[in-house]
Amino acid sequence: MRAVGSKIITKTDRAMEDRLLAVSGDPERADTLAKARAFKRTWLELADALARVQKHESWRRWGFTDFDAYCRKELHLRSSTVAKLLGSYRFLESAAPTVLERARAMPEEPIPSMAAVEFVQKATDRGAADADTLADMRRFAFEEGAEAPMLAKKYKEVAFPEAEDEKKERIRAQLLGAARRLVALLGEDELPVPKAMAKRTEDAVNELLGALEAN
Repeated sequence: MRAVGSKIITKTDRAMEDRLLAVSGDPERADTLAKARAFKRTWLELADALARVQKHESWRRWGFTDFDAYCRKELHLRSSTVAKLLGSYRFLESAAPTVLERARAMPEEPIPSMAAVEFVQKATDRGAADADTLADMRRFAFEEGAEAPMLAKKYKEVAFPEAEDEKKERIRAQLLGAARRLVALLGEDELPVPKAMAKRTEDAVNELLGALEAN
């Protein structure tokens, strides 16, 4: 790893930089590789390029055995990352094509984050929210640029309602985790509370653990 100015250049960065120079004679290949380097800033552009490469099977003429091998070896992208990129991109293609049109026509304009698109996609696929709520969610995410945490805060309960048994199990799991951590801490040699108090607390927590684990 080396530093250039205030930027850290990793081994992967250097490899992709070298590869970019090597494939500069092929505009499509160089363009896709360049966008992979700037993935965090231009995920939508990268997804658009990947969709094009996959559709035209361009990876064949570049000597790769399949699309996944091309993404992994040349772009240094995991299969799961590529799946997320293409999944979010195709959702926009079908549910919000104006976002793609705007991104292509006005590249300087901000675009929704992939996490925001994933939230809206999952909410749409789940089908728990009504049409008006989904339309409002898409406007908030795609027109106003709301990020995933803001979307979750506003729409999680209506878009991802939690069933009573799911809520009960979540609370049980949280209690189990907290109780186990407390028992571990109470087992330390040096405690800032009297040993008798620590022992009573440990006994009570162990009793709680027994009840939780029995359910």
